Amino acid sequence: MSNHIFTETHKGYVAAALAAIFYGSSGLFVKLAQNTGLGSLDLLIVQHLVAVPILWVIVLIKYYNQIKVSKQTLGKLFFMGAFLSSTVNLLYYQSFKYLNISIATIILYTYPIMIALFSFIFLRQKPSKIIVFSLFTAFIGCIMVLNLFNTNLIVSTAGILYSIGAACIYAVLSIFMESIDNKVHPFVYISYSSSFALLGFMLYRPPVHLLQTGLNGTQIGIAALLAFICQIPPNTLIYVAIRHIGAVKTSVVANIEIPTTAILGYVFFRETLNLSQLLGMLLVVGGILFMKNGEFFISAIKSRFQFIRKYQK
Repeated sequence: MSNHIFTETHKGYVAAALAAIFYGSSGLFVKLAQNTGLGSLDLLIVQHLVAVPILWVIVLIKYYNQIKVSKQTLGKLFFMGAFLSSTVNLLYYQSFKYLNISIATIILYTYPIMIALFSFIFLRQKPSKIIVFSLFTAFIGCIMVLNLFNTNLIVSTAGILYSIGAACIYAVLSIFMESIDNKVHPFVYISYSSSFALLGFMLYRPPVHLLQTGLNGTQIGIAALLAFICQIPPNTLIYVAIRHIGAVKTSVVANIEIPTTAILGYVFFRETLNLSQLLGMLLVVGGILFMKNGEFFISAIKSRFQFIRKYQK
């Protein structure tokens, strides 16, 4: 029995880690596409034109009985896909034009901090000491990552604004996700959300524009790789991870995406982080982890001290 539990838990952690690695590689493909002259919006349209049919084929084969959702849920999915998810993706992809892959990803991953700030500003929820400490730690980390202490280094203001905008809207998207009926299967949710995101992209720029400008095989191939590597597999793996180890542990393991992007950025684009930026990255990750698990850490430390005192007596 214990061996079975260990195996299922092991699967969950492996799935979460692989999902984070797949997600983390998206910046690599986006930069490669941008270097060919393909804009962020056109890239997203082609990527979703590849991914959406595949997602629906999978849903029709495996989750046909779960396709139907209520009108209220469908409305929420439309808003989340056509406006929130599409905007997050567009801003995130744009940030790669101006920032290193790792820096853009680190800023996006501050979205839990944004959620805490939204709760404090708009919902008037008094932040706990854990939240305040986490906010301060992550804020200092962001300053170090952006090298704002180094006046000799110029950081793209446009890149910072794009990535912060992506983080803010992703925080709003995460809040809306919690309002979705739990009975909606994650894969069905992803299919609807991706379809509505594609609709949003197409309303802004009809696909006929792609036919007029023309796409070469390299650009189509990169967009397809984004769909097959950074969209469909990680979304599936995240579902597997949550099922085996839960949402909290999955979100913790997901932070592997940050060092993944740093490694890929260095290997393929020779993007480097100085010592201060590396320390800032650790502070951001630490602040986010402490926000999510602060009570658990404090409880574990207290238990440890109580055990030591009892042993000394």
